[in-house]
Amino acid sequence: MKDLKSFLKDLRSLYPKEIVDFNDPVDPGAYEASAIMELYEREQEYPLVIFNNPLNLRREKTGFKLLFNAFSTMEKQAVALGAEKPHRKLIMEQYYRLSLDKRPVVRVESAGAPIKELIWRDKEVDLYHFPIPRINEMDGGPYLTPAVVARDGETGRYNISWNRAMVIDRNHLGLWMSPRHLWSLFSKYEQKGEALPIALVLGHHPAFFLVSAGLTKISDDEYEVAGGVMGESVRVAESESFGGDLLVPADAEFVIEGVILPDRRSVEGPFGEFTGYSGPQRISWLVEVRAVTARRGGTIISVFGAHQDNLYAHLPIQADIYQNLKNIMPAVKDISWVDSGGPLNLIISMTKKTEGEPVRAAMAAMSLSNFIKHVIVVDDDIDPGNLKQVMWAWSTRSQADKDVNIIKRTQGQVLDPSLTDEILGSAMIIDATRPVGQPFSVKAQPPEEIVRSMVKKIKLGT
Repeated sequence: MKDLKSFLKDLRSLYPKEIVDFNDPVDPGAYEASAIMELYEREQEYPLVIFNNPLNLRREKTGFKLLFNAFSTMEKQAVALGAEKPHRKLIMEQYYRLSLDKRPVVRVESAGAPIKELIWRDKEVDLYHFPIPRINEMDGGPYLTPAVVARDGETGRYNISWNRAMVIDRNHLGLWMSPRHLWSLFSKYEQKGEALPIALVLGHHPAFFLVSAGLTKISDDEYEVAGGVMGESVRVAESESFGGDLLVPADAEFVIEGVILPDRRSVEGPFGEFTGYSGPQRISWLVEVRAVTARRGGTIISVFGAHQDNLYAHLPIQADIYQNLKNIMPAVKDISWVDSGGPLNLIISMTKKTEGEPVRAAMAAMSLSNFIKHVIVVDDDIDPGNLKQVMWAWSTRSQADKDVNIIKRTQGQVLDPSLTDEILGSAMIIDATRPVGQPFSVKAQPPEEIVRSMVKKIKLGT
């Protein structure tokens, strides 16, 4: 059975340096946990850190735990998805392949569900009882970064999305929704004057959370997609507040049950975004909490907002872009987005056969996501995740007057702080590939076949 504990066990076994236990008391609500994470990142270290003794928002000791950096490296992503090696391309292909292997949920009795070990209902609910962090200095309050589960009452389809939630008081949250599936589902309920029941999953196997970031089709049941990505069906139980009308993950660590209220809004934010900047304060949606359930000693997973953990959590989007781009342009061999150093930059590696292909590939990629503003296209001898190689190709295989294309008046990403208009921006394509059909300097290196033959000897240390 896959849950957070099984993931941590696998991570300790395969990559023990990727995980750190912090046993001293910390006050997450006073930025202490995120400050420790910041110190690691400044040293270019990105371990998963478990805070075993965090204080709650009342600065009291609690028997719960807080975890950061579950998604911050390819090693963790590989363990989460069962990939053989922590290589970007393998992980992208693994995620996409698993996401197609949808598996129906398995219902279990509430009495046997780990998530039901502790239950708080109605007036018993007090969010200040839990270790909820303030992450970045400008944040509007303590923040949760849950996977939000909602069910379409008409179709029965389950949606899972990653949404930030700011603590307002003991039983209310300010929830931000991008105009995607959850927003569409709530809009349908609000038009009828109805509240939308939701469950905020605060801890589970990281593969469950990765599905929240994927570009899943609105026709797909995302519990079933999560079952595919996890490699086994998601076990679910009836919610405390809505019974069988909203099933919750039975093996989660923490679940908050509530409703998004119709015709009610709340001030929410600022919040540290994946771009590395604090986003603006917004008028967001209001969640009324009806119940909280948890494991004894349960762990809250917090995404380290505006840092590498936040960016790498978007890997499923990269995987979907990669597969869709390959379907359009089979010459594409690899891409790098979340691990390319720029949250709005994409690097494409391709086997170019004719001139103009790189620009077409770049434009196709930009059409797939407004997260992409700049595209650099390189040859297939360049690793798009190796920025030294990419910069070398750019500096030696392109001329600014003919290989740089500026595209004006494009739809931008609202979180891009360089935009001077709310959504209108520009884009750039750099063709850093060698020309076709004319002489070009040869890359200086030993014969490739000899290099490949030495790999085994190096690994054996002979």
